[in-house]
Amino acid sequence: MDALILSIFAIVVVLAFFEDFMPAWQKILILIPIGIALICISAFKPMTTADALNYENYFYNNDDYIIEIATEPTYIYMSRFYLSLGYGITAVFLTYALIAIPIKLALLWKMTPFVFTSMIVYVGIYYPMHDAVQIRCGVAVAFLLWAIVPLYKRQYIRASALMIVATLFHYSSLAFLPILILGNIKVGKYWKYFLGVAIPICLVLYLAGISAFSLIPKSMIEGKLDLYKDLSDTGYWDKYIPYKQISFIAEFALLYIFIFYYDTIEKHCRYAHILIKVLVLEMGYLIMFAEVEVLGNRLHELFGMFNVLAYTQCMWCIKPNYLVRIGIAAFSLTYYIAQMYNDVYFH
Repeated sequence: MDALILSIFAIVVVLAFFEDFMPAWQKILILIPIGIALICISAFKPMTTADALNYENYFYNNDDYIIEIATEPTYIYMSRFYLSLGYGITAVFLTYALIAIPIKLALLWKMTPFVFTSMIVYVGIYYPMHDAVQIRCGVAVAFLLWAIVPLYKRQYIRASALMIVATLFHYSSLAFLPILILGNIKVGKYWKYFLGVAIPICLVLYLAGISAFSLIPKSMIEGKLDLYKDLSDTGYWDKYIPYKQISFIAEFALLYIFIFYYDTIEKHCRYAHILIKVLVLEMGYLIMFAEVEVLGNRLHELFGMFNVLAYTQCMWCIKPNYLVRIGIAAFSLTYYIAQMYNDVYFH
């Protein structure tokens, strides 16, 4: 698995340095086989990947009361449908991959002229995290990313419908609601000030021992909270400190690049005012829900696909462009190797 993904990663890195000179039809012809390869890896991955055995358990025991109430309806009904036809868990993986990956690649093609540069981040960080492992989340993220297109156009009903569809694939998609409400507000001077101090304030609250859980009625989250605490106590999340996560450090730097060069980025990216708010929200979730590490990470990772677009915006404000591509490739490769070394994705 690692060898296959790293091979695709190497291909998109090379392509990124030539994409400025490639015609659109040539990019599409190359994207199609890459997309097929990513779908196949996601669908036919070995059952040694993280979460795979849990997915298999949910698949064959979908009528269990606890599993039924804790798992999204799309997974439950899809499992029952494929079981009735005599298929196994691979059928679900293939269906999810056929939904999520084409949507993501189509959106990257639509939203950025640097499609292969954006795919460096996608293949190196978020593809293995979402589409190869947390595949329900991977499908949900595709619809959330899609939602910012109608959100930008003020088509709020359509954007809300896409968020609802995402929620049917993964309940954590409800965390997108603040973006649905505030995301389309233009970023002026005072918004820049607010976004600039939001994360430092969250860090101060975190260091003072104040978390979002103190603001939520315990009766609303007690069962789910116990589940996440049990996962946190398994040992994997030991010594977890949000602001020491490699992704958080990079996002923190990216946020201030966005703030300082916002006017330049906005000229080239119509979704800039949405992306910068998502960036703040995902880092805020990581810090304020750090009391239960699994939940903080899940909410943070949910919005990671938006970073695939956000990182490419550095191309407009840092010159020469090849330095940005080298930096993005080095960061993504370092992140992947760190995860691979710790057996986070594949065992």
